[in-house]
Order: sequence, then C-alpha cells, then structure tokens
Amino acid sequence: MKPHLKPLVKRLLSARRVGVPGAAPADTLRAPYLPYPDGWFCLAFTDEVRRGSVVTRPLAGAEVVLYRTAGGVLRAVRPRCPHLGAHLGVGGSVEGENLVCPFHRFAFDPAGACVRTGYDRPPPKASLAQYPVCEANGAVYVWWHALGLPPQWEVPVLPLDDRQPFSHDTFDLAGHPQDVIENAFDWGHLPALHGLKGLDIEGVPVAGEPVSTVTATARGTMMRGFRQSYSLTVIGLATIAAQTALPRGAGHLYVMLHATATGPGRIQLRFGTKLELTGVPGVPERIGRAAAMPAARLLSTVLQRVARVDTGADLLMWHHQEHVERPKLAQGDGPIGRYRQWARQFYTEPTDGLAAPRPALTEMSRAEE
Repeated sequence: MKPHLKPLVKRLLSARRVGVPGAAPADTLRAPYLPYPDGWFCLAFTDEVRRGSVVTRPLAGAEVVLYRTAGGVLRAVRPRCPHLGAHLGVGGSVEGENLVCPFHRFAFDPAGACVRTGYDRPPPKASLAQYPVCEANGAVYVWWHALGLPPQWEVPVLPLDDRQPFSHDTFDLAGHPQDVIENAFDWGHLPALHGLKGLDIEGVPVAGEPVSTVTATARGTMMRGFRQSYSLTVIGLATIAAQTALPRGAGHLYVMLHATATGPGRIQLRFGTKLELTGVPGVPERIGRAAAMPAARLLSTVLQRVARVDTGADLLMWHHQEHVERPKLAQGDGPIGRYRQWARQFYTEPTDGLAAPRPALTEMSRAEE
C-alpha cells in the first residue's frame, strides 16, 4: 500500500466505518447506477449465528432474520410475524427447534409453520416467508432474486476445515458488489495500490458460469520475501475467496471477501482470514499436529490485522468510487471488459433494482397464498 494512503486507512480501520475529511462517500453524490444483483450473498460468518441465536442483517433494502435452532438447523426469514407484524429480530428467541415471536409468543417451526400461540389456543394457519439459506466456506449465504425466483445455482464448497472459524471484520460503506468483485480481474491495481511485484496472473470469467477462477503468483504483502501462489474463486457478484499455499507445505492461508448490497449505493463488506497448518515448524510431528489448530487460530487473528490494513486501501477506493460504465481501459488492466459482460447474467430484466426484495417463497409459503 502506498505511504500516502496509510493515515486514511488507519482512520478507516479504527472507526470501522469509512470516512475521509473533505471527500463525500459515493452514495451521497449521485443516484446509484446499478440495481441489486441476483445471487447468493453472505450475511454472516458461521460463528456469528450460533445455536439458539437470532441475528438481523440488511439485504437489498430490507432485513433478514437469521436464526439457528438448538439442533443446529439454520434458517433465514422475513422479519415480520404474520400474526400482527412484530419484528422477530427484536426480542425474538429460539426455543428448541422453534422461533418464538416476542409479542404474543407465537412459535414457528423450522418449516416456517405456526405451531403454538402464547395463550394456549390453537395456532392460526400462518407461516413465515423464508429465504433460501446455505452454509459454505465458513459463511452464511442467503439467496436474493429480483423476481423472487428460487436458487439457480449452488455455492461451491472449498476444501476448508470447518472446525476452525475465520477471524473477521465487517465494514459498512458506499459501493456496489459488482465494483468490489471486479477487483479479482482488475490486475493493474495490484502493483499500483498493493505493491505486488513479479505478477504472473491469468483467468477470465466464462459466460454463463456463476463461478470463476483466477490463478496468480507474486511477491506480496502477507508474506514478504516469498513468492506466493494464489488461487481466487469468484462466486457470483458476492465473494472473492483467495487460497494461498504456505512455503514448504506448511498449510494454506484463506482470505474471504464478501460484498453484500444493503441499500441503494450501500454495501456491507465482510472480510475474513484463516490459516490452516499441517504442523508447527521445528516441533516433533506428533506434537506439531496437536498444536497446529490452536497455533493456527492465534496466527489467523494476527494475519487478519495485517490483511485488513492492506485491504483497507481497497475499502477507501470503493467508498468514494463512481462506477464508470465505459471506462478508458489501458494495457495491463486485466480482463475488466470480459468481467463486466459476465456480470450481466446476475441482473434480471426488466426489474426495478432498487425495490425491496421479494423472498424466494418456500412451497409452504406458496400454498398459503
């Protein structure tokens, strides 16, 4: 990262919200240009939705309530109770396998059906509107589609050790998911903004495929002095998952970047780091295997601090960036044009991209209509 950006990035990270004196965020200066894209979007890291917890997260101009039952079942629902409209994320609780409304104590089972009232009377024929939800790669994904259609593809599962969580941060900033995910194909910014040297990078998105890959080698910021090999998995307009092989077969470093539209011109950026070790250098193999997990967790926290400083420069750019529909590209920029053509598949036409989302209804919800 260039030295003149460091004071601004330091302020950004200390506040956990982006702000630069004298410069306005992009969403205050002009109407958002791009609509909300369709696809799977990360609303939390897995460890943020524990058994018995209820979490509310913004998505595309509305809210989603995430909860996990005592048995570990994960669900995502619209926040309003169908009884009298109480917000299930404000005082709502999990009792066994049911989500319980805080207002009248109506209980809803994992299928969304009302199974109990709070005053010993038969429950009404009512159900919660559910969003498709899945867990993959240490993240909780919710499906959003402008027309309320069900999932059209699945989130690819990476070879991660699910026993170890990511060390992570979340930032609220101006921007759009397409501009964030474009970073995987904006190869020119890597040496210019991040100081990567000796870049050897390749990979272009394939039309019609929702997942794309990029491979690269470079000397970079996370492990200075080493030539690193990267594998980037681009998942829709939502996620860049980076895998780096550690020297001498010591393991892998995973860095996840999730961009989720929260409102017109606004996103939440979730950023996580996880180190997975095969052993501890200099320690006998048997002891090293036993110590690998706690050592990796500790080092993941340290590496997250290092990585977020470097990524902070990107956050600073996105927060003040204006989307240029017809950019004046130069040699060395990377396949940005190909990426933008690929990105078109994630928009529904015709659609009002700034309208509140409609959940992809479950079969039970359709039957109740």
